[in-house]
Amino acid sequence: MTPTITTIVLTTLNVLTLVGLGLYSIFAAIMVRQEQLMAAVLEESFEPILRILTIIHFAAAVTLFILALMIL
Repeated sequence: MTPTITTIVLTTLNVLTLVGLGLYSIFAAIMVRQEQLMAAVLEESFEPILRILTIIHFAAAVTLFILALMIL
């Protein structure tokens, strides 16, 4: 059975979506590291809130990637 153009396009879109979400998860991990470095340099009152937000963002990005792996 030869693949049709529709299956080729859909497979390509699925792969590109997973690559994009993977890159976004890496970006979220870099944001966590940048926040850690900033917290070491600056003493701010909102530091715990910012740390929680970056960790939530990272967890959401990784969860979205895992869900996309299961669905796609």
